[in-house]
Amino acid sequence: MKRLVGVVVAAMALALVAEAQAAGKTRVFMLQGGGHNWKAHLPILAGVLEKTGDFEVTMSRDLNELKAENIKKYDVVFFYGSRLNFTDPAQEKGLLEFVRNGGGFVGAHSASDSFKKSDAYWEMLGGRFAGHGRGKFTVAIDDPDHPITKGLGPFEITDESYRHRYYKGVKLHFLASMTERGEKREMAWVREYGKGRVFYSANGHGREAWTNPAWQRLMVRGFYWAAGREPKDPPK
Repeated sequence: MKRLVGVVVAAMALALVAEAQAAGKTRVFMLQGGGHNWKAHLPILAGVLEKTGDFEVTMSRDLNELKAENIKKYDVVFFYGSRLNFTDPAQEKGLLEFVRNGGGFVGAHSASDSFKKSDAYWEMLGGRFAGHGRGKFTVAIDDPDHPITKGLGPFEITDESYRHRYYKGVKLHFLASMTERGEKREMAWVREYGKGRVFYSANGHGREAWTNPAWQRLMVRGFYWAAGREPKDPPK
């Protein structure tokens, strides 16, 4: 009898796995922690992603999720909090190899203000935070033909205007920008890293940005692209 029960349980488990695979959902890992109000903001974007029906989001503060044996459970990794650092070289190695081998990476805002002890992370992302202003800005779409920004128009946002130092020799494809006091700030870019895809949006400081429908639309499309999928808009 016990053996029969075990067989039934195993069959049910296999069925659930098959159902998940059939659903074709992109598995996203969102790293919690660091500066900025990640407790309030990450669930906003996670909710928008999950409403598409195409994403399954896991959130954790455990940096060990970046190690090779753990990160393989995911398709895309997302960073937001500032002033974080790797606590084990295996975390850095796991993340970089994950992306290099075809995984997706999405960063928002202060993702460029974390892991500053790692030049390898800086190279992967392409830019490192170097200062900011703040105010109400118009985000201009600089490449209307890229899959992420195709069909998107300029939008207003209350946010910070990040400045970056770019890793020497890394070619970034800029998608969007803002202008502050006559100076252009690059606010979104993509790059290929090995077989993987990296998308970064410098916007996303506070709640006013995270609840902005136009920014949410840009981010969701970025997640699709980073996962190697055709970008789609989130449900209205």
